[in-house]
Amino acid sequence: MPPLPSEDINAWLSGGDEGAAKRLMEALHPRVAGIIRRHWSRPEEWDDLEQEVFLRVFQALPSFRTDGAPLEHWVSRITLNVCRKRWRSQSRRPEWRWADLAEGEQQLYLDARQADEPLKELDAREARSLMHKLLDSLSADDRLILSLLHLEERTVEEISSLTGLSPVAVRVRAFRARKKMHEALRKLDPGENSPT
Repeated sequence: MPPLPSEDINAWLSGGDEGAAKRLMEALHPRVAGIIRRHWSRPEEWDDLEQEVFLRVFQALPSFRTDGAPLEHWVSRITLNVCRKRWRSQSRRPEWRWADLAEGEQQLYLDARQADEPLKELDAREARSLMHKLLDSLSADDRLILSLLHLEERTVEEISSLTGLSPVAVRVRAFRARKKMHEALRKLDPGENSPT
């Protein structure tokens, strides 16, 4: 992503220049949309989340310090916080059962359990759907840490910078979140969920 023109930032801050605001949104949109799409599994909510992010960005932009982190980093942090807030506002974290999985997700699970080595040719759509169901069973903070660490392949230091957690806290939370996710996956085992 090319650096944002500081004159657009200053033009918007000094006089609320709508053209500058539009150019900033156009420049930041790919980053914001990418983060939301990687962290939010429901496409029908992507536009609402993007609007909420930009609303927060423009509300907080006067407090942005140009001598601190780059604007792109600051906007990434706001985007992640909007996603985390939305996860927290959900009334419940579902506990998935075997019957809740689509046929393709069930087959993917069974194939993965029976494979002697990692599956090389997975149906990406089914794998992504199953992954998001498992992530949905986690708390907002756990989901964020695992998504940043494993889906975006961020370093512990980057995650620490984005979330404000210490590197040790990131590692501990990731370890515990993986255990919770493994337990959620184990509960999907059709043998454990079959009617008696």
